[in-house]
This record gives sequence, structure tokens and C-alpha cells, in this order.
Amino acid sequence: MKYIYIVNRFNLKDRTDPMIERLKSVSDKLGRDYEIIVNTTVEEAISLKERLKDSEAIVTAIGGDGSINHILNTITNTRNVLSFIPVGTGNDFYKANLEDLEDGIHTVDIAKINDQYFINLVCFGIDADIGNDDGFVHNSFIPEALRYNAGVVYHFLTYKPRRIKVEFNDQVVEKDFTTVVVGNAKYYGNGYRVSPNGNITDGKLELLMCDKLNKIKMATTILSMKDSSHLKNPAIKIYECDHAVISSDIPIRANVDGEVQESKRFEIAILPKQMKLEFNREFINQFLDIK
Repeated sequence: MKYIYIVNRFNLKDRTDPMIERLKSVSDKLGRDYEIIVNTTVEEAISLKERLKDSEAIVTAIGGDGSINHILNTITNTRNVLSFIPVGTGNDFYKANLEDLEDGIHTVDIAKINDQYFINLVCFGIDADIGNDDGFVHNSFIPEALRYNAGVVYHFLTYKPRRIKVEFNDQVVEKDFTTVVVGNAKYYGNGYRVSPNGNITDGKLELLMCDKLNKIKMATTILSMKDSSHLKNPAIKIYECDHAVISSDIPIRANVDGEVQESKRFEIAILPKQMKLEFNREFINQFLDIK
């Protein structure tokens, strides 16, 4: 099957040409049939939906979780296969794949939030504020490994819990929350294992709700998500579901696979076995020059 690599120059900027050369080198070495599409503007990236609607190829996002989300929404309900090369800031979906998938093409779950598809997770509250803050996420003056942590510190100091209603499994919970997360996979924020039981092949979403916390408990809870010790926190409740509705009297923001969505109501549903996903460690390792 042919590979189509999607390279967004408006995201990668001066990294674009070296990545194109690396793509060519590794693809030629492994004998791949491939095409490279370079988008210089957001409008060109959006137009891919029409261009790829009748193709049957392995469409590969070159970037982070946001780039994967864009390609997912471009090729869902087509004959194309999703793939990716993790060169973003966090690469959290890649971390989950390393744990859960063997190399090859898999039929996996995706999910939908309102009119947008996602494959990793969505979050509300302080997590959404941190993930949506470009002042930290894409700040070239902060080392990539520290950007999420810098955002945590800032929003920890300024955050006020949000009144949110959560409907799931015939239950309704409405209160002030620190965060609400709905996960298909496991990670966010460059390695925070917030949804440790998330799995893109089990047909379920994992819903995490964290009650209103004071500043000290909020900080320790966020940091404990690195090693999943937050699961022992009595302020956190986790449920499995296949559908959830998140709503508020005022518009709230969600972080959807690294992208921003804002609304008063979010309807979220799992779509089991709706996407073919290729995961190839050999190609990724050679591209990233991992020995």
C-alpha cells in the first residue's frame, strides 16, 4: 500500500526541509512507495479532506498529537489507514502505542466529541487551560520537556474550579471540578499517565473526575499523574462508559487531542473499531535515529 506523508510547513517551520529529506532517505531505504504532500497554509491542510476522500493509502501525520487529530478527521469514513511520525511537543499518543500495540495495521477505536473525532483524549478544567495555552505549549524559549510543567505552575497559581455537569451511565454529577478527562488512550501533557487503563481497542472510554481541590492538593494531584499514583486519591473517581455529556451554564473549553474546542455542551461517544491504524517501530526509530 502506498504511503502519503503529510508535512505542515506552517507548523514545522525551519524543521520542514530536514524532515522531508529524512522521510525520503528512510522510505527509500525500506523500499516504500510514497508521496509527500507539503502544506504551507492551514487552508491547504483543510483541503486535504477533498483530495483524500477517494484514496486508499497509509496517510501519515508528521507531527504531534494535534497533527494526528487533523489527519484522523480528514480520513475518517474513507478507505485510508492512519499512521504518524511523532515529532511534536508531547507525542502522548505515541507513548500509548508503544505500550499497547505490536507493529502492523490494527483496527482501533476512535471517539467523537460534538462534530469532531478524536483518538487520544479530551480534558476540561485546569488540564484544558494548560493544554490550550500556546504561551507555554509552543514557547520556543522554554525547553520542550519543561513546557507542560511551566504551564502547570502558571495555571496552578491562577486557576479557579469550574461548575460542570457530567452525565454518564445513567448518572448525573454536577459540582465544581478541578478537572474532567475522557480518555480513549492513556497519556497527555508529555507523559502524564492520566488514564492508565485507556486502550484504543477495548471499546470503552475512561472517565476521570477530580473534585475541587485547594492549591496544595491540586499541585500534588497533578504531579502524581506522572506515575498514576493519582488513582489512590479519594478526590478522583474513574468510570468506564461508552457515552458522556459534559455541560456548563457558560461556555467552557476542551482540549481535544491538543486542539481547542469551546461550547456549553459536549457530547462524547466511543466509536469501536472505526479506524485502521498502522504502527511501525522500525520506520519511526530509523526516522528519529533511535538505536
